[in-house]
Amino acid sequence: MTTTVRGQSTIWSMRGLIWNFARRDLKSRFKGTALGWAWSLVVPLSTLLIYTIVFAVIFRIEPPPLGNGRPGNFTLFLFAGLVVWTVFANGINTGILSLLTTGGLLKKVYFPSYAPVLGSVIAVLAQSAIEVGVLLAIMVVLGNTSWTYLLVLPWAVLFVCFLSGLVHALAVLNVVFRDLSHIISVVLQLLFYLTPIIYSLSFIPEAWQGIPLRRIIGANPLTEFVTAFRNCVYDLTPPGFATWIALAAWTAVAVGFGVLVHRKLGLDLGERL
Repeated sequence: MTTTVRGQSTIWSMRGLIWNFARRDLKSRFKGTALGWAWSLVVPLSTLLIYTIVFAVIFRIEPPPLGNGRPGNFTLFLFAGLVVWTVFANGINTGILSLLTTGGLLKKVYFPSYAPVLGSVIAVLAQSAIEVGVLLAIMVVLGNTSWTYLLVLPWAVLFVCFLSGLVHALAVLNVVFRDLSHIISVVLQLLFYLTPIIYSLSFIPEAWQGIPLRRIIGANPLTEFVTAFRNCVYDLTPPGFATWIALAAWTAVAVGFGVLVHRKLGLDLGERL
């Protein structure tokens, strides 16, 4: 019976279990805190304020103009990039530990390793939806709206699949190599500055001491996702065909990586936990 369940389990058939893991994460995230879900806005908005003061006031970085023709707003420019980064970073940081935190349960009852991982990703998405809602509300108030908002939906589908595949692979590998979560935390710090969140890609020189710097940063998958999201909600220009191809390609790679790691290492993790 156990073999049959394992062989036939799919993400759709496990949707109830995945949602239960997501609800558990959501309930425990701000349990016992005075502000509760308000922390979903306090932390990112405080980060936004700090970066705005440093880079817009002190370093005086000039953002591109809004899509409606108004002068650029660095806070909104930064917010549009920071929203994407927050989802990605929080998804990685919480998801990579999700299998270790459910290890006791996984030793007793079999369930697919992707269930707690996807539940963790869904919880992060639910929390980040508040930030996205605030960003879009401000854009609407400023009149910076267009049909390009509709493109956020297919963008989000690709981004969630990309994030889920990558997080699941890292979560399984972290069970085998326990140092991985610490390595990833360092990589994320470097990746933040290698992604055009604080700056636009055009701000980077084509080359630096013979190194094709802009091309290297442009090859970063997060550069593609951040830029495409900004195109839709800040610039109000649809991402080009080549951008959509790149987003689909990176998503396919991440999902394929997640499936490969799951089949090689993730089918029976009870003995490793």
